[in-house]
Amino acid sequence: MLRRWVIVVGGVLVAFVVLSLALTRITPEPVRSAITQPGPVVVVGLPGAQWADVTQQREPGLSALLQIAGTASLTPKATTTPTCTADAWLSLSAAEGADASCRMPEPRVSGGGATVPGWSSLRSANQDAPGSPDIGMLASSFAGRDQCVAAVGRGAALAAADRDGKVERYFSSPTQDAMSACPVTFVDLGTSAGVAPADIDKAIQPVFTNIQGSATVIITGLSDGTDDEPAPRMLMTVGSGVKRGALTSQSTQQTGFVTAPDVSATVLARLGDQPDGSVGSPLTVRPDRTTPDAEIATDLRAADLKLMRSQDVSLPYVVAAGVLAVLVLGVGAWRWRRRGAPPSWLGPAAVTVASLPVASWLASAVPWWRGGPTTLWFVVAVVVAAALVVSVAYAGPWREWAAGPPLVVAAITLAVMALDVVTGSQLQLIAPQGLQPLLGGRYHGMGNAAFGFFASAALLLGGLSAMRLVWWDDTDETDVRLAAASVGVVGVAAAVVDGHPSWGADLGGPPAILAATAVVVALILRVRPTKRRVALLLLGVLAFVALAAWLDWRRGPGSRSHLGRFVQQIADGEALGVIGDKLAGNVGLLFSSPLALLVPVVLVLAWVAVLRPEGRLGRPLQWLWDELPLLRWVCVGLLVCWSVAFVLNDSGVGVPATGAQLAVPLLVAAAVAAWRDRTAD
Repeated sequence: MLRRWVIVVGGVLVAFVVLSLALTRITPEPVRSAITQPGPVVVVGLPGAQWADVTQQREPGLSALLQIAGTASLTPKATTTPTCTADAWLSLSAAEGADASCRMPEPRVSGGGATVPGWSSLRSANQDAPGSPDIGMLASSFAGRDQCVAAVGRGAALAAADRDGKVERYFSSPTQDAMSACPVTFVDLGTSAGVAPADIDKAIQPVFTNIQGSATVIITGLSDGTDDEPAPRMLMTVGSGVKRGALTSQSTQQTGFVTAPDVSATVLARLGDQPDGSVGSPLTVRPDRTTPDAEIATDLRAADLKLMRSQDVSLPYVVAAGVLAVLVLGVGAWRWRRRGAPPSWLGPAAVTVASLPVASWLASAVPWWRGGPTTLWFVVAVVVAAALVVSVAYAGPWREWAAGPPLVVAAITLAVMALDVVTGSQLQLIAPQGLQPLLGGRYHGMGNAAFGFFASAALLLGGLSAMRLVWWDDTDETDVRLAAASVGVVGVAAAVVDGHPSWGADLGGPPAILAATAVVVALILRVRPTKRRVALLLLGVLAFVALAAWLDWRRGPGSRSHLGRFVQQIADGEALGVIGDKLAGNVGLLFSSPLALLVPVVLVLAWVAVLRPEGRLGRPLQWLWDELPLLRWVCVGLLVCWSVAFVLNDSGVGVPATGAQLAVPLLVAAAVAAWRDRTAD
């Protein structure tokens, strides 16, 4: 048995590594070129401008820049969605999301400079806000090196003001003096309504006419303007130190996508090292000299459409999947209770419901968002993917075992999500319960909703595999230890994938997975909890997370993920504030809707049902624990994971919800099969 276990586990791990390497070779890491700034840098704001606006017919001058420009789509998210123009400009001054309450005051001009009215109130409000954005940081950083920052227009004044609200050089229009006054210049070409002008070419011509020397020019849509929905905005960069191609950054790790803080980070790169608290990363470019200009513009518009369409189907999908799960499991449970036996369709139906999360990931592999009724094509893609997953679950000899099909669905879910984050999160980027970058989510790594699926799949795979090894009527000590080892191997591997800075880059996930894994292993081995053992467990989890965070921190400010930035926040004495902000965010999300409030209530009821099998809630499950004792411990592990993640993450309320979306149907399917085995005997 031991030899077979080693072969199987080793084979699975080798297969995962080989498949990861193969996928990485298919989608290799692109060669990136840094942007150099031999002359001044000019940031031009065209509020709300999208790549759909940049066509040869509408803006021939701007379109002509595609011959030499680095291009990308920008997420303007500041503190709210959609992001207004004033907030977007102010966020550039802090190099992170800031709040101007969507008010853009007229600067008070004095001599060659200006001051921003109400700046002290703005600064106080932002310092008290989550994250404590340091507005004015950018200009003050340059002032510390005896360099000035100029502003052209009132929106630009918000970006160019220092921590005292002073703009060293201010101009009302992009004259020759304005373009040569400072090494850094922000130019607001928006209208009084905070949107891009109707004729962009005409508005931007004076900027290029009056620029002196080999300037680097960043042109961006920077905000959502007056739109009611968030959307990607255009960004192009031209200059002697910019190669033609697709822009990216370390903060997104997605070619063709950047964030607003990346613009600030690029400007700050002139000073050398990035500030330790920097959220963004300097822009880099993937050189491309061969793709025609028209094709570049078409690809950029297609990328924008992909993100917007995925956002459109997100809420309908989540609602539909939730309603379907409630109907299938609710009707099945009602008929089971009424007839004293589960209906024949309940097991396969539950497995089908559980396959929907991974099916929605797999659907992202086909371009359902291109043309036609996109919602219909998305539904078709999910249905086909779910059918394939269910077919595999019932195709092999494992279907004869009670937990066989649930184990296969858990394994497929875990493998797909792990391979996705290892190879760049391409599927999760547009999955309806994925990263949600337009709403301020990440462009790579493991999102909270995805973590619920991923962690639950890992615990179910490890636990159900352990069940296959352990038969309590004839088991021996070796089988028990191998069962515990199965849970441990899967759990630790999942924690590594989730916590690795270049893969999941998750701070709150690994502690939840490791704690749950340790609890299940201890229950299998019948290890009694003592203060010393609990302390060792906590120290081990902390050491794992601390090592991953420290390794990430060593990569430098411009390359850090959530893990490394938290280490820097500890060093800066800001850790307690960050933790407080995350707790406040979690509480705010908890009270955002009645459904969210149900999550902790249901979680507590689940704990009572599992821990007190003799009670009213637990009594209906007593037969299942008698039939499959280890399944109860798997449920304990799931509840530990969900509870810890619920507390540690700023939107942790979503983890139990998505985890249950996968785990509950699979547990129901296992229960149905166990009932049939029991009655057959």
